[in-house]
Order: sequence, then C-alpha cells, then structure tokens
Amino acid sequence: MHGKTLFSLVVLSIAIALPQSIVWAEEHSLPVAHNPASKYKIRYDDWDYLLSSVVMDTGMSDRRRPGRAALRETSTRIRHGNYSVTAFEGNRVTFNEFKEEHRASLLAIRKDLEEVSSILPLEEFSKSEQLAYWLNLHNVAVMYEVANEYPIKKLKSLRSGRKGVWEVRSMSVAGVPTSITDIEDHVVANWNDPLVLYGFFMGTVGGPNIRDHAYTADNVADSLRANAREFINSLRGFRLWSGYGRISDHYELGMRYFPNAGEDIKMHMMLYATAQTKRDLEKAKSFRINNYDWGIADLKNGDFYAGSSFNTSSAALAWFIQATPSASGNGTDSPPGIGDSFINDPHFNQANLGSLSPQTRALLRAVKTRNDRRLRRGEVTVEEFIGGEGGRIERKDQKAPEETSRDGGGYLAY
Repeated sequence: MHGKTLFSLVVLSIAIALPQSIVWAEEHSLPVAHNPASKYKIRYDDWDYLLSSVVMDTGMSDRRRPGRAALRETSTRIRHGNYSVTAFEGNRVTFNEFKEEHRASLLAIRKDLEEVSSILPLEEFSKSEQLAYWLNLHNVAVMYEVANEYPIKKLKSLRSGRKGVWEVRSMSVAGVPTSITDIEDHVVANWNDPLVLYGFFMGTVGGPNIRDHAYTADNVADSLRANAREFINSLRGFRLWSGYGRISDHYELGMRYFPNAGEDIKMHMMLYATAQTKRDLEKAKSFRINNYDWGIADLKNGDFYAGSSFNTSSAALAWFIQATPSASGNGTDSPPGIGDSFINDPHFNQANLGSLSPQTRALLRAVKTRNDRRLRRGEVTVEEFIGGEGGRIERKDQKAPEETSRDGGGYLAY
C-alpha cells in the first residue's frame, strides 16, 4: 500500500437463480431511455485511480514502421514476440504487475458498476452520463478478463471460440444478464456517432487506446475525439499496403455508421487525419477491412521473461522513460527511426538493464524516441489500488451540461 485509499470492497452481491431452459434472445433489453435534465452523475474514483496507476501512455504514433532490426535483433529467446508493424503503438497496461488481490479489485469495481442501476435506474441519468457508464463498465470487464488469462500473447481466442469470454453474460445490469458484446451492441445501436467506437478498450494492441482516466459525462466527448485522432493517425487504424488501404477490423463493430464501407470510413477518417494520414488516404486505390494486431496491450507481450529485477520493476521502467534524452532523440522533425538499433543508446548499456526483456526494451526505446521528438517525457506509475470509500452516485446542484456535442456527422449525446 502507498497510503492512498480507493474504494470499499464491500459491494452488494446478488444471486440470480434462473431455469437453465430460459433463452434470453429477444427478452434481453438494456435500458435506453434517459433524462436530459438529470442532476445526477456517477463517480469513478476507484476506476480513475486504477487507470492512472496501471496505464502507460505511449504517445501518438508517428506512422513509422519498425524495422526488422528493432523487432528481431532483440534476442532469439523471444520465440513468440509481436513482430507486426504496429507492435510499438498504443497505450499499455502493466498486466505483469497484477496479483490476485488486484484481479479481485477489478471484479469488485465491475460489480459495483453493475449495482448502480439498483440504486438509481439508468433512465434517470443523462445520455452523456449513460455513455460514460457503458464505456467504463465495458473496459473494466475487458481488463478483468484479460488479467484473468495473463500471461497470454494473442487475444483472438478470448473474443471467440472455446475460450471466448466476449459473449458470456457474466454481468447483470438492471436485472438483465449482460456480456461485453451486449454492451458494444447497445452503445452502437443507441448513439448515432462513430466516435463511440473509440471508447471500447479491447485489450489488444490493434484496438483503440485505453485512457489513463475514467470516462465521465464531462470528458467523454473530448476523450473520444482524442482517441479517434490517435487511432486514425496510427498504423493500427489505417495503413497503405501495395497501394491499397487496409482499415482496422475494429470498424466492423459499427458498420451501421458506414453503409458504403471503405469509402464512408475514409470520409470519417479525414475528419481527424493529419496531413500525412490524409495523403495516405488519398493514395489508396481502394479500401478493405483487414488490419488488426491481436497482441496483448501490455509491456511484455504476455511474456514472463526470466531476467533481472529490472525486468519486473515498474520503478525501473519509469526511470527508463524519464531518463535524460539520448543523442538519438534530437527533438527535430527528422529523428532516427524507431527501427534503429537501440543497443548503442547509453541508457541500454547500464549493467542493471542487461536482462530486461528484449522486446520490452525495443518498445520502450520506440516510446522514448517519440517522446523525445515531442520534447516531453512519459511516465509509468504502478501503485496499489485497494481500499477506500464507496458511494458512486452524486447529485449535481448545478445545471446539467448541454448535450449538443456534435462530431463526425452524428450527435454524440443523442
């Protein structure tokens, strides 16, 4: 513990006994009504604190493809490393630091969120408050499921198949058995804006970023726009391949927003694309959805690498990211590519860095190079997140915020 409290582990436990013969199908219906004049909001102190503790912000992608040297020169001991062109993109979760009590805490947060509707019906909240709620519940559930399976390198098996958990209705919201997929379908069906797609953390490198803070009614619009900009301008969202555009498979979650498929996704991307990305979009002869990195979004690619204490020390990782910029990070518009060999960097020649997982070193080297370019430093902080006070729902004395945020051709709030 670090002297900080977070939340109470005392949560309501509800056992629902149902005949096994019941088929939910059409009866499965999550609340859709909302109250635009609502004076209530949901608190996410525990989830917010957890995210700030375990998420490493890797910064915006520079759309540079890592050279084979950066991916493969590391060590032959990595037999199942992530060798995709997007291996160094996207925020990371320090799943390797999670212990049993941390997984229990994640489950407690999830159950606490499930119980919100038993305290106050979801229909009593504003549309923006509901959106933040669904995204947070989705992401807590995903993080919990991935943490339960760790160490794991590729998450495709968790999405479908014998070990799939996305379709399992392990949650109950407003008395309705609910799965991760149900939440995704509910949000897409009831919010007429593709921006909501960027709020779903999928546990993978290939999906949108997990934020280092919880969604709230006040920040959800800006946070989703920021996630959209990061994702669209990364190789995860879109990349050119032999003159053709490869679009992320993530957009399949919201094809209702894109009736003309590739062309509609292109027009959507142009709203948030940088000049470089716009040029790539214009160069594409055609588009197809075939671009996804199933690698786990953690620091070690799901590997328990046998190395020194540095390899499992979050403080040491933080030291590396915050270390004085090397000669390779010159802060100009034309720095060395992240495919350059990192072994010449003096920070990697320290005696206590020798046993750090090679691909972790390559990832951190890429992050550091990007951070040096922007003349800023990243930070890794891992703290305990157990204990504290409960109480999620607050009444707001001030007038509810206007729900008229518009972006991408649809209304985010309505």
